[in-house]
Amino acid sequence: MIARFLCCTWLLLSGISVASDNLKLSIGQWSFEDLQAQNLQFDLTITTKGLGLIAYADSVSLAAPIGLITDIKLNCHELIFKPEYVSCASGQLDFKQQEIGQQSLVFNIIASPNKDHYQLAITELKLASSIITIDAEFDKNSWRVNIDTPKLSLIPLIEFMTPHLQNEQIKILTEWSIEGDLQLSSMVYGKSDEINKLTVELSASAMNVSDVQAQYVMEKVKSSLVINLEREQQTWQWQTTLNISEGQGYGEPVFIDFEATPMTIDAGGLWQQNDNYFEVSDIKLDHSDVMQLEGSFKGYFDKVEQLEFKLKQTDVIPLYEIWLQPFSVGTAMDSIELAGEVDFHYRQKADDYQLSLGLDKVFIGDNAGRFSLDNVSGTAAWTNSSQPVNSELQWQSGYVYAIPLGASRVKAEVKLSSLTLLDEWRLPILDGELQVSEFSLQRPSGEKSKWIFDGLLTPISMESLSTALGWPLLHGKISGVIPNVSYADQRIQVNGALLVKLFEGTTVIRDLQLDKPFGALPQLYANVDMKGLNLETLTQTFDFGKITGKLDGKVSDLRLSNWQPVQFVANFATPEGDKSRRRISQKAVDNLSQIGGGASGILQRSFLRFFEDFSYQKLGLSCTLHNEVCEMSGVEEADQGYYIVKGGGLPPRINVVGYTRRVDWPDLIERLKAVSESAGPVVR
Repeated sequence: MIARFLCCTWLLLSGISVASDNLKLSIGQWSFEDLQAQNLQFDLTITTKGLGLIAYADSVSLAAPIGLITDIKLNCHELIFKPEYVSCASGQLDFKQQEIGQQSLVFNIIASPNKDHYQLAITELKLASSIITIDAEFDKNSWRVNIDTPKLSLIPLIEFMTPHLQNEQIKILTEWSIEGDLQLSSMVYGKSDEINKLTVELSASAMNVSDVQAQYVMEKVKSSLVINLEREQQTWQWQTTLNISEGQGYGEPVFIDFEATPMTIDAGGLWQQNDNYFEVSDIKLDHSDVMQLEGSFKGYFDKVEQLEFKLKQTDVIPLYEIWLQPFSVGTAMDSIELAGEVDFHYRQKADDYQLSLGLDKVFIGDNAGRFSLDNVSGTAAWTNSSQPVNSELQWQSGYVYAIPLGASRVKAEVKLSSLTLLDEWRLPILDGELQVSEFSLQRPSGEKSKWIFDGLLTPISMESLSTALGWPLLHGKISGVIPNVSYADQRIQVNGALLVKLFEGTTVIRDLQLDKPFGALPQLYANVDMKGLNLETLTQTFDFGKITGKLDGKVSDLRLSNWQPVQFVANFATPEGDKSRRRISQKAVDNLSQIGGGASGILQRSFLRFFEDFSYQKLGLSCTLHNEVCEMSGVEEADQGYYIVKGGGLPPRINVVGYTRRVDWPDLIERLKAVSESAGPVVR
């Protein structure tokens, strides 16, 4: 605007001869190309430095976006008119414009209309509560503009820009709260009406940003951003650096304290404007003391051609606390203890991808005590392509629900979103071993994980198992075949019968199902059949009092919630045709009486106290648990109750009768605890 005004003044005055030191000129209306002025006045004087010019106008109408300006005063103390150029040093221009208000600019200008070359420097431009400096140079086919401001206030700037934005842009701004001050330095280069090169440097000292849902929040952020763009035909080369050194940021669900862990992002690449092809040749994210990430990308905004990023080996603790734990709330990984180092590599070409997680002496432990693994090393890989990759992990020790696990190694092949064991997997459990010969894991794109395996459990001593679980000391061994175990939709299911050798008998577990095994409230369902249990081994295990003979049992519709019984139908009884020696001690009689609701110590007050044990024909007990109430019965109905033990065989014989039909489950548990802690009757 200033350059055109001075050039027009030059053209106007060039045809006037000045015969004195002062010239005044008034023009009511003046038009020149797209410039129109009303009541234009010139006051031209000759000074020692050249000419002095003061020009006034009521209004000047310019092309968009400036439009109409009023109350114009132009003061140039060092105006130089030469055939090749017009210049003005330390000029001042005062005017009013509807949108930017009253202005008082200081400028320097050199204009060469014959060469279409202009140089302009403007200071003291007031725009949206900011003071802006502009340095520009224009040639016939190229131009350069530098814009600088030490303080660009965002709230007034947004208010100023809003009337000029499209509805979609205005809608976006209304969904965000943005406040703070920026320091701006920018350089723009172009030809004709096109931008060819752009450099922007922004820095903020206390920026606050938030969306209306508070899903993304930044408070008191100190940052700097440098953007470099350069175009060659339809291809833009770009480079950017972002540094955040203070403040806090929250992007649901991740929270970062940038003062404790500053972040720097460097990236560069190209953008092909005509087809929206995008390329990130090199991106580096350095999150201080947390992680270092490198990556690259080729493709379109809606289609990936090639993607790769690498997480350099880093301490797993800060990585988990800041970047991983927020995404695991409500899962088994929500509250865990970690140690060691990890790295990560992801590669994608079109729709095929491959990832690998490296672990180096990693410890992972659930704070709720559900699982842990120590000194885990190796690589866990996954891919959806047909090109196979190998996974191999080893660890030193661990546990699942207090059951100790020994050192183990697992090797597998992965392809087409499925994993298959390469070698038999042997997992030490206490003094036994789980042997998994067949295992497959599938996780198709967009679906949940599914796995299935067959295995064998070698004998585990009940002494070690009961000690590990905090149970009463058990005797004997547990072993069995594990057929066709599958996992899908957070449910573990045994599709066949699980055979277990326990208390010298056979236990068959059918319809075994475990829902949400690592959730807050795991649910277990099963039906259990027991054949030929040795009562002498069983009662010795629980210090119940000695009973000899065999026992069969059946537990139907068993349901455990958080590993506590809430429902079942249980029946235990002497099997038909049992020919083993059947004897029961005084202590066992007394304990069974207490369980059935009878009085304890009766034997000690009768002549039967002289006998250490008694023969019996059959024994049994049943309980139907529902709504924390146990409906109890025995092997046969009695006149005033039910027989728990029916006497028979050679004398001395004895009957044990239960009287309680309904008992609260917590009360029954207390009775069993009292039985286990009792020393039993004293035989005199």
